[in-house]
Amino acid sequence: MSARQALHRGPNRSEGIAKTVPNSRSQRKGDARDNSLFVNSIEKAVMVLNAFSRERPLLTLATIAKLTGLDKSAAQRFLYTLHQLGLLRKYEDTKQYSLSPRLLEFAYAYTYSDGLIERAQPFLVEAHEKAGETVNLSVLEGTDVLLVSRIPGQHVVTTNIQVGFRMPALYSAAGRAIVARLPAKERDHIIRATKYLKYTNEAVTNPNEMRKLIEKAAKEGYVLSQSQFFQGDISVGAAIIDGSNAVLGALCLSATQSQMTVPEAREKLVPATITAARKISLAMGAY
Repeated sequence: MSARQALHRGPNRSEGIAKTVPNSRSQRKGDARDNSLFVNSIEKAVMVLNAFSRERPLLTLATIAKLTGLDKSAAQRFLYTLHQLGLLRKYEDTKQYSLSPRLLEFAYAYTYSDGLIERAQPFLVEAHEKAGETVNLSVLEGTDVLLVSRIPGQHVVTTNIQVGFRMPALYSAAGRAIVARLPAKERDHIIRATKYLKYTNEAVTNPNEMRKLIEKAAKEGYVLSQSQFFQGDISVGAAIIDGSNAVLGALCLSATQSQMTVPEAREKLVPATITAARKISLAMGAY
């Protein structure tokens, strides 16, 4: 396959991007890098894989070195090894690299070995059939939420959302529902660490206002949000807990504002979301 074939969906806009890949060291708890068990070379290999994204599907050696901060020789060795292991594809005509489909094997293994996804699936299907809308299952990852399961409805704001999609937790109904159930210290950390951006005209950009919304969610047991990350989206999220009352993730039902008003969402989506989240929580050991 040529690089041109790999990019049949559109041109490569990744080359020349100055933005660097976040160093995972800054995201690790405490000072794990000082632990003798920590393998720095694995961290660097992951940095190379993280250099690729939807916006950067094809990258050259020079660009990867620039994005990761690795010198060219080190970047070349990591690229060669990852290519030989089948985790990267190399296009000889352009000297570019891309992620390999083999990475999906890891996603498949996670999907079918994670207890939450397995036990939640029948209730996601049930909620989708009853409400007729998009159902998402998300988990917290740092200050973001990751989509781990999804059943799309007939009406969606965007079709470019797939399992593995990441977005700021506080700008999603599921994320806010999760954060609202966290211990106060963890909740405060996420509120402080979040970058408040104007993703849409209605997006909340004031930390104090966001804190009030999280407190409201903690009291009500659900979140109803509109156009926070995607314009025209209306979503309801509720947290999923286990027997120790620890939050595992959240279920979210979504519709478009063009087909549903807030009162209609409150009447139709809120009960369905709370019921489904409760059923999953019971399946995970809650009582």
